[in-house]
Amino acid sequence: MPQIYSFNQFEIVAYFLVLLRVSAFVVSMPVFGVPMVAPPIKVLFGFVLSLIVFPGVDWSAVHVGTSSYQLLFVSMREVFIGVSFGMLTRLFFFAVSMSGQIMSVSMGLSGVQLLNPALGERSTPLDQFQVMIATLFFLAINGHHLFIAGLVQSFDLVPLSQVALNMSGFAQMGQVMQEIMIIGVKLSAPVMVAIFLMNVVMALIGRAVPQINVLITSLPVNILGGLAVLIVSLPLIMGQMEGILEHTAARVFQLLKSY
Repeated sequence: MPQIYSFNQFEIVAYFLVLLRVSAFVVSMPVFGVPMVAPPIKVLFGFVLSLIVFPGVDWSAVHVGTSSYQLLFVSMREVFIGVSFGMLTRLFFFAVSMSGQIMSVSMGLSGVQLLNPALGERSTPLDQFQVMIATLFFLAINGHHLFIAGLVQSFDLVPLSQVALNMSGFAQMGQVMQEIMIIGVKLSAPVMVAIFLMNVVMALIGRAVPQINVLITSLPVNILGGLAVLIVSLPLIMGQMEGILEHTAARVFQLLKSY
């Protein structure tokens, strides 16, 4: 029987490293990496995606030697890069989730906790609503295509042949966390400003009419007013999400270059 194709040692090692990075990315990426997606589907998706990515990867300079410790180090490095890239792509959803939590605290809904099946943890209803809107927006503009293309490009930015791991990227993570908080505050700004103005008005009413229990009366007013402002400001929030997603992608590539 004629031999159709043969794999050498370096090809097998290179594909194994690609599979590790891609699988780690799939497990930690948004939308597809959530607990709701069954593990066999994640494994199959990572395997198929690595087969698609591998032909475009430059593995000619892969040198892992014969030491099992060196192979273990390179494997751990690929898993670290894949998980880091997947977590960085979640920055957009972290910012949106934070905005929902800030709005819940402002409206007095922070005590209402519901099980979020997508994350397997408890969160506020506004948090889940914001993340749901962000997920639909993410899929509508093909954001998953953008990050999968970024995964392919990561093999050019951080090639398989690079054995050393540059840890300078950790110095930028503090700045990234600050940006997440700033973005979360910006997304929740309309509701926060509206709640503040309503509290000022209720305080003035309480001084003018002392018989009114302002503490009890302000709770439903804040909730109804906050929800009304949120519905009205949804087009503005959706417009900001596109810019935030582009900024997140730029930050992801910037951090990848630091490895």
